[in-house]
Order: sequence, then C-alpha cells, then structure tokens
Amino acid sequence: MSLQSARHIALEVFEKTLAPGDRAVDATMGRGRDTLALCRLVGEAGRVYAFDVQQAALLETRALLESEGMLCRASLYWMGHERMAERVPAGVKLVAFNLGWLPGSDKGLTTRVDTTLLAVQSALQLLSPGGVLSLCCYPGHPEGQRELDALTELAKSLAPQRFTALKHVFLNAGPGAPVAILIEKTKTPASARR
Repeated sequence: MSLQSARHIALEVFEKTLAPGDRAVDATMGRGRDTLALCRLVGEAGRVYAFDVQQAALLETRALLESEGMLCRASLYWMGHERMAERVPAGVKLVAFNLGWLPGSDKGLTTRVDTTLLAVQSALQLLSPGGVLSLCCYPGHPEGQRELDALTELAKSLAPQRFTALKHVFLNAGPGAPVAILIEKTKTPASARR
C-alpha cells in the first residue's frame, strides 16, 4: 500500500473495492485520470459514470479515454455531481470525489461545500452494500477547509449500523495537506453481525 498522498490511498481503495462488471462513479472527472483508473477496474462488463461542471474537463477526459480505448466503458456528463442521481442507477460499488479545482486551471472554479454535501448524500443512497465512498479533500484553501469540516461532520453523523467512516490525515505533512475520507456502506446491519 502506498501512503504517499490522499489520491494514492484512494487508488488503493479503488483496486480493493472494484471488480470486473461493477459500476462506479467519478463525481469530479477533472483531467480524467481517476475515470480512466475506474474504467480499467470495472472491465468491459462494468460502467463508470463521470461528472464535471467544466466542459474542458469532459473534453479532456473523453480524449484520454478514447486514446486508451476505454470510452465505451464510461458515460460522461457535463453537469454538477449533486445531480448524479438523475443519471446513475442505484447499486454502485464505488463513488470517488477528488475535490478542489481542475489542475492548471482557474482556481476560482472549485467544488463548493453546498453542492458537495448534496452529491455525497446522493452517493450514499446509490451505494450497494459493501460499496465505498472515497473523498480526497484539499483544506489548503478556504472552500476546501469548509468542505473538509462539513464532510467530517457528515461522516461522524452516519449511523454506525449502516456505515463505517474513517478520516486519514497526514500528521507530518503540514497544514493544508490533503485528507482522505472513506465511507463504507455495511453489508449487513450491525444487529445481524452480533
């Protein structure tokens, strides 16, 4: 396992969670790297649904997937992730969020706490039992800190009978270092596990 970054942890979780034929969501497609990783993991029989509000992100992701022969495994949407339930059927195995802004672009265009919370609540409903929600948070800017604070509180409030939540913080990386939050929907209710 690689502990180099919150994104590396997310990629490890993708690999451990997904199998060929599964369905996954990339809630923040960005440059398409996570979308591509998910497409490889779900295989020909699986499906990846990817969302972004920036058309440039969709076009770059489409080009990347085409160049890798993976576009047939993905449905790309130029719309906010808070609307994912309009396009994604229930029973997905993994939902990934890599929050913040599109690398190398306008930092004023960033994910926002209000829409991120709506998207996460939708994602939790869409997850199948045993499914995982992966969040890479970037508290090094004000909106990123607000997102991290709100998502931490949301994760703490989840019923432990239905979800397991953890927060991975890099203790020696300094203030503003990326943080990973992982939430798993339990396979069986806690009362049945006793």
